Order: sequence, then structure tokens, then C-alpha cells
Amino acid sequence: ISYHFYAVPTPDQTPEVEPFTYFDQAEGFLKTVRYVEAIRKRLSPETKTTIDELGVISADDLAQAEPGHVAHAVPKSYWNLAGSMYAYIFGELTKIGVDVAGESQLVGYPTQFPSVSMVDWNNGKPNARFWVLKLLHDNIGPWDKLVEIEAPNHPYVYSQAFMTHDGRKRVLLVNKRDRTFDVTIPGASGGQIEYVDQTTGFQPPATAKLATDVTKLNGYSVAVVTFP
Repeated sequence: ISYHFYAVPTPDQTPEVEPFTYFDQAEGFLKTVRYVEAIRKRLSPETKTTIDELGVISADDLAQAEPGHVAHAVPKSYWNLAGSMYAYIFGELTKIGVDVAGESQLVGYPTQFPSVSMVDWNNGKPNARFWVLKLLHDNIGPWDKLVEIEAPNHPYVYSQAFMTHDGRKRVLLVNKRDRTFDVTIPGASGGQIEYVDQTTGFQPPATAKLATDVTKLNGYSVAVVTFP
């Protein structure tokens, strides 16, 4: 079976308000997925699930067909927000057992949902949504195992641990807000963090060595910590 999800704000919402809308709508979608999956497992357990379009559609995109519409510029932070929402949904869908979580779409452009694009439609340069997808692809694979984290449930920082097929221990971190948080990861000192945030922008994920168990997550950051 296959179905889609796009978070959509109202036209009067500002960039400061949008993260609340996107992640609230994501929570509602995940509740629906759990309900659908419960039915699938009961009636047809051999059937696979692919959620092959996940993304955000700006209110401005939906107004493009209106006469005299003038497109608004997309804030750079938007791409990071959209990427962090996808990473959060990806992490939760792995726990639910969904087989495919596809990010939509590779190329958008004015008149064709530009806010859903993973690249700059003028020059083809990947934006933060693309780099988040690559970060997940390169660090979390289909044969990896989920590991439960015994940690306080942070309301704005999502975490999910994995044991990779080759024995590496990793944690996915997602900052749902546009502000910095200090995150403590016991045993991470000496390991490595790869991340996409507003400082990396349209560049590939940055990499840093962890000197302590504490790391900073910038606004809308998506990070993967690999333990030593």
C-alpha cells in the first residue's frame, strides 16, 4: 500500500510559527500511520507499506494559480525546518515498521511546488532537504537494528539509536525548534558527529570530533552521532 503526507501551513503563519504547525501535523500523520499499520498487520501481514511522498508545501505554493500572484522568496531556514521534519518522521516510521519513507521531491520550481524541491531550481545545487536525506542514507541502512534509549524525553529534541549491520553504534538527533540545545550523549566522547543545520546551508553535512559527551544542536539541526 502507498500513501503520502505533506505538512501545510495557513497563509498568515510566519516562519516563527511554522515549526509548531509542521510538527503538530506530523504527529497527526503518525497517529494515522499507526492505525493503518495495525489494520494491515491484522488483515494482510505480508503486504508492504511505502510512504513515497513526504514533505512540506508552503501556503504560497498553493496560491500560485491565483490571478496576479507574486511568489514569495523562500527563507533559507525553511529548507532546514522541512529537512528536520522529514528526519523526525523517518525515525518514527522505522519504529512503526514502514518499509519505505520517500522524501518528495527532487526538483520543484515556480508553478510546480518550489517549496518541495530538494535542489535550487536555478542552478541544481542541493539544499538542506537533500543533504538531510543523504545524511540518513549514508548512516542508517535497511539491516540496522533499532536500540531503545534510556533518557529523558526531551520535548524539542528527537533521538533514536541504531546498531548498524557492521556493529557501529549511532544516534539520530533532530532539533524541532529554531534555537540551540545542549544534548548529553553518555559514551559519545571520542566519537563523531555529522550534521546538517543552518550553518551548513546548501553545503554537504559537516563533520566534527566529539571531545566530550555534550554536543550543541543548532536550530533545525539533523545530526548523526557515531560512537567511538
